[in-house]
Amino acid sequence: MKKILGILALLVLAIAVFVSVPKKTDASKNIFDKGTADEIEKAKQKSLDVMRDKAAFRGIVNPDDLKVKKVEIDGQKMAHTRFQQTVEGIPVWEGEAIVHLNPDGELRSVTDELKEEVTVNTQPNFSEKEALKIARSFSKQAKSAIGAKDSAEEAKIALWIFRGKERDHLTYRVEMPNIENTDNPSVPVVFVDAQTGEKIFEYNNLQTGSGASLYSGTVTIDTSVSGANYYMEDLTRKMGTFNMNNTGNTTTGTGGTQSRYTGTDDVWNATAEQAGVDAHYGAAKTFDYFKNVHARNGINGSGGPGTTAAAADSAVTLIVSRVHFGSSYNNAFWYNNQMTYGDGDGTNFTPLTTLDIAGHEMTHGVTEYTANLTYANESGALNESMSDVFGAMVELYARGGTITADTWKIGEQAYTPNTAGDALRYMNNPHLAGNGGYTTDDDPDHYAERYTGTADSGGVHINSGIANHAFYLAVVGGTHHKSGVAVTGIGADAAAKIWYRSLTTYMTSGTNFAGARTAMLNAATDLYGSTSAQYNTIATTWCAVGVGDCPGAATPTPTPAPSGAELLVNGGFEGSASPWVASGTGYFYVANGNYPRGGTGYIYFGVNNSVTGQAYQTVTIPSTAAGTLTFWLNVTSSETTTTTQYDKLFVEVRNTAGTLLATPATYSNLNKTTAGTYSQKSLNLSAYKGQTVRVQFRSTTDSSVTTTFRVDDVSLK
Repeated sequence: MKKILGILALLVLAIAVFVSVPKKTDASKNIFDKGTADEIEKAKQKSLDVMRDKAAFRGIVNPDDLKVKKVEIDGQKMAHTRFQQTVEGIPVWEGEAIVHLNPDGELRSVTDELKEEVTVNTQPNFSEKEALKIARSFSKQAKSAIGAKDSAEEAKIALWIFRGKERDHLTYRVEMPNIENTDNPSVPVVFVDAQTGEKIFEYNNLQTGSGASLYSGTVTIDTSVSGANYYMEDLTRKMGTFNMNNTGNTTTGTGGTQSRYTGTDDVWNATAEQAGVDAHYGAAKTFDYFKNVHARNGINGSGGPGTTAAAADSAVTLIVSRVHFGSSYNNAFWYNNQMTYGDGDGTNFTPLTTLDIAGHEMTHGVTEYTANLTYANESGALNESMSDVFGAMVELYARGGTITADTWKIGEQAYTPNTAGDALRYMNNPHLAGNGGYTTDDDPDHYAERYTGTADSGGVHINSGIANHAFYLAVVGGTHHKSGVAVTGIGADAAAKIWYRSLTTYMTSGTNFAGARTAMLNAATDLYGSTSAQYNTIATTWCAVGVGDCPGAATPTPTPAPSGAELLVNGGFEGSASPWVASGTGYFYVANGNYPRGGTGYIYFGVNNSVTGQAYQTVTIPSTAAGTLTFWLNVTSSETTTTTQYDKLFVEVRNTAGTLLATPATYSNLNKTTAGTYSQKSLNLSAYKGQTVRVQFRSTTDSSVTTTFRVDDVSLK
C-alpha cells in the first residue's frame, strides 16, 4: 500500500530571521568555548529544543523529521546547528535551517529555509536502475554519461523530495559523472519524478573555474622523500599533485594513465613538471590562506578530504590536484573531492594551473562542505562568485597583499595568451566580459540586468558578476554606474572575513542574492557590530548592485521590478483602495497615512487583537508574463518574543471562487522593524500563468499584544 504523508506545516521566512538583538555577554556565563564534545552536545540539544518549539507551534506532524547535519562552535564562541528537513526519512531539497546560539547558549537567530506544507507520496513506483535509464534519456550529456552501461554503480542516485512549480514531487536525484569525455566533461544531474518518470529539474554539477597559467616564477614547494625517490606530495598539508598525462580518467583518480610526480632529486624543472609545480604551489597557498586568515583546516575543515594515500607515508591521505587533464582541455574543475586542470589549446587558454585557479577550485570544495550552494540559478551564481572572490584573495595573499589591477581579473594570465591585458571575467567591471550575448551587458553587475534563462545552469557564471562586483565595491568602494549608489570600501581583509563567515555560517544550499545580503549582514554583525562601518558598507554594497535598501536612505532603494506590462491596478493604493476587495475587522486603508512607502496611501492589517482581515484583486496572468509579484512590507509589533509567530500575514493565491491554491509567503511579528522601514518582497507566481486568480493579503492576530502589517506598491508583471 502506498504511503501518503499529510501536511507538514513549516513556516518559511525569506532567508534569515533575526530573533534577538546581538548583545554583549558576560564571558563568565559562556557555555561554548573550545568546541569540546560536551559543548557540541549542549549546542545540539538547545538547538533541537528551538526547532521542536517551532514544530509544536506550527503543528508539524513529526518534529523529529528535522535532522541535525552538523554542529560547529566558531571563533566567536557562537554555536551553529544545521538541520535538514526530511519527510519519513527522505530529505527535502534545499529544505534547511541553521540555529545560531550566542556564547552563553541564548538564541541569536534562525536561518530558515524550510519548506512549508510539504505533501507527497513517499513510495517510489520504480527502481534506481530504472531512474538512471530515464535520466540518461533526457539530455545528450546524460545519454553519454558513464557510456552505455545499465548499472547504476558509477552514478549517484538518491531519493529527494523536490518542490516544483505546482506541487511537491518524490524524485530520484540522478548524478551521472561524464569526466572521461575529455572534449566536454560534465556531471549532469536530473531530478526524475519517482512516480511518473517526468523530468522535474536538471543542472550540470561540474563546478568549473578559470585562472592563470605557469607564471609564478621559481617557487619553493613542500615535497616528500622515500628512499631515493622524491614525490610532489606535501605530507604536512596533506596535498599531492598527479600527472594525468593528457588523458581523461575515471573520477576516482586511480588507474588509467594517472601517475605520481617523482624523481631522484627535489628539482622539478621538466616541461611536464611545470604545470604540477604551479598546481602544487597554488594548493599550498590556498591551504595557507584559509588556515592563517580564516582558521580553516583544509577544504572540509578537518584536514581533508583526502582520496589517495601518499607514496612516502601510506597513513597520510592526500587531497589531490590533477594536471595535464585531457587533450587541449580549456577549463579546470572541482569534482569528487579533487581539483583537475586542463592544459588549454594554446589559443583560448594556456595551462590553467596558477594561484587564482587553485583558489577558485578549492573554494568550490569549501562551499561543498559548508553551505553546499546548489550549482544552478542564483545559488549557483553565488557558488561561482565565492570561488572567484577567494581565488582573487588567495592570489592577493600569495603575492604580498598589495591590490593591483590584476587582482580583479579572473584568468588573466591563461586566457587568450596572444591578447595582452584581457581576462575571462572582471570583478571591477563585469561588463567587460563576453558571455555570448545572454544579456545586453555580459556579465551583469546589477540585479536588474541578471540573466533569467536556462543556459549555463541558469546563469551560474553569467550572474556571478553581480556578487563579484558587490565584493569589489565592498573592498575598494566607488559609485555604481547604474544605481548611482556610492560605497565606502572597508578593505580586502574585512570584506573577505565577512564573505567567508556568511558562506560557512549563514548560507544554505538554496540561498539566493537577497539571502546572501542577509547572511553578510549577519556576519558583519558578529564580527564588527550592527552599528559598525563594516555593517553599513555591506548594506550599501548590496543596495548598489540592486539587492535590498540602502541604510539611512530617505526613500528606500528598490530592487528593480520585473520588466513587462503591469497586471495589477492601483498597486500603490493612491486615492482609494479600489479595485482591491477587502473585508474583516483587521483590514484598513488610509489615503494619507503616516508611513507610506511611496505616495501617501497604503493598506494595513492587524492593529487589534483577535481579528482577521484580507484584501484581494482578481487578475489574469498572461502566458507571456514573467509572473513575478513584488510588494513592499513594513511590520511593527509590540510582541517581544524572539521565537514564536503569534500574528501573521499570509500572501495567498486563490481561484475566482476563493479556494486557496497556494500560500507563497508568510510573515509575522518576528519580521518586525521600525515604523516606515519597508523591505521589498518578490514572489514567483509563474505557475499561474494563463489563469485568472485572486492575489490576496490576509492577516490573523492572537488574543494579546498587537502587530501591524503595512503593504504598499504592489506589482505583478
